[in-house]
Amino acid sequence: MMAIARQLARTHQEQNPTEIRFVASTRQAVFATGASRPVGDASVYVIQMAGHFKKRLRFRTAPLLATRMMILIDAGTGHVMDWGLSSGSIDLSKLGQAAPL
Repeated sequence: MMAIARQLARTHQEQNPTEIRFVASTRQAVFATGASRPVGDASVYVIQMAGHFKKRLRFRTAPLLATRMMILIDAGTGHVMDWGLSSGSIDLSKLGQAAPL
């Protein structure tokens, strides 16, 4: 999971993300936080980290800037199901016991 988190951070121009934490949960529980609109209720790992992330958007000259990245990883396959950038964090304790990654 750490390799996935670091790779996605680097892809979005953050070389040293901080506050990398994760929690085991389900997609529907994540939906309850307002962070996503999932289909199904697969078991997932939710990773959240802090940094200065940038995403180039096709029809904008200025990049999207964010201080938080959240990643959903399918617990069964290890594949990234979803990810997002935001300026605020979600309270991982609403999803379960969060731990450093």
